[in-house]
Amino acid sequence: MYDFEIERAAGEVVRRGAKRVFVQAPDGLKQFLAEFVSRLSQVCEVYVSINPCYGGCDLEDDRAAMIGADMVIHIGHKKFIEGAEKVYTVYLPAPHLADVRGLASLAASELKKRGFLRVGVLANLQHIEYVGEFVREMEAAGLVPVVDRQTGGLVLGCRTDGAKRIESEVDAFLFIGGGEFHPLGVAMDVEKEVFIADTYRNEVRGTAEIMKKTLSRRWWAIMEASKSKRFGVIMVTKPGQFSMRSAEKIAAELRAAGKEAHLLVGDDVSPERLAAFPFIESFIVTGCPRIATDTQQDPNRPVLNEAEAWKMLEIIKPDRK
Repeated sequence: MYDFEIERAAGEVVRRGAKRVFVQAPDGLKQFLAEFVSRLSQVCEVYVSINPCYGGCDLEDDRAAMIGADMVIHIGHKKFIEGAEKVYTVYLPAPHLADVRGLASLAASELKKRGFLRVGVLANLQHIEYVGEFVREMEAAGLVPVVDRQTGGLVLGCRTDGAKRIESEVDAFLFIGGGEFHPLGVAMDVEKEVFIADTYRNEVRGTAEIMKKTLSRRWWAIMEASKSKRFGVIMVTKPGQFSMRSAEKIAAELRAAGKEAHLLVGDDVSPERLAAFPFIESFIVTGCPRIATDTQQDPNRPVLNEAEAWKMLEIIKPDRK
C-alpha cells in the first residue's frame, strides 16, 4: 500500500479553489487510486490521465489545460525542472508503506558476509524515508553506511548523482526499493557492485547478471548502429526531455560522417511508432536516456540514447574532436 496523502491533496484543492483537477500517476500506482479519486471527487471534478507517466519530466500540462484544469496532481514523482509546469502542480511522492526492519537486518548481514565494509545507501522516491532504518541496521552490524548529503540517497531513473558522488568512498551500493529500473540505472553509471533490498519481495539480490546482459545489449546496439547509413534522430517533446540543440548537433555530426540524418519529433517513442519509418536503419533518442535502454529492441534496427550516439560517432568518425 502507498500513502497518497489524501487529506493533504483534498485540502490543497480546497485552498486553491480548484474546480477541475488533472491527476497523473505511473501505471504501477493507478490500480491503487480508487480511494484517492473518490475523496477528491467530493471537492472537485477529477480527471485521471490514462497515459503512462515515467517521471517528473513527463508532464501533461497541455492536456490539463485542454480540459480547463485548475490544478495538476502528479503522483509518484518529484519536481524535475523548476518552472516547467504550465498549470499549478502538486507533487505527491506516494511512499510505499512497509515494515523494513527485517529486510534492513538481512541486507546488512548479506553485505557483511560478502566482505563489504563501506556501503552506499540509495533509494527511489517511494522508499527514501527508509534510508535511516537501513543505516542504523548497517551500523549495528559493524558496517559503514555512506549517504550522499545533497540527495539523501535519492536516485531517479536518469539521475544517479547521489551514487556517483560517493562511489570513491564505498565498496558497494545498496538500493532500497523494488524492480530493476532504478538500481540498473545506478549500475550502468558506477563501477561498484549494486545490490537491491527489495521491499516487495522481502529479499536481497545482486544486479551483476542483469547488468552483464544489459551492457552486452547496449554495445551490440552501438556497434550495429555504426554500420547504418540512414538515422532517425528523435527529439522528445515532453517538457523535461526536449533538447532541439542536442538533436541538431548529433544530426550534423552524422552528416559530417557521411550518414543521412532525419530529424523526428514526438512524445511517444515506442516500437509501434518507430515501425512507421521502415527506411530508417537506426534511431537516436535525445530525450530520457532510459527510453533506448528499456525499449524492446528491433534486432535489425538499434535504438541509442544520446551518450551512446556519441560513443558510436567515435567509432565511425575517430578524428572527431
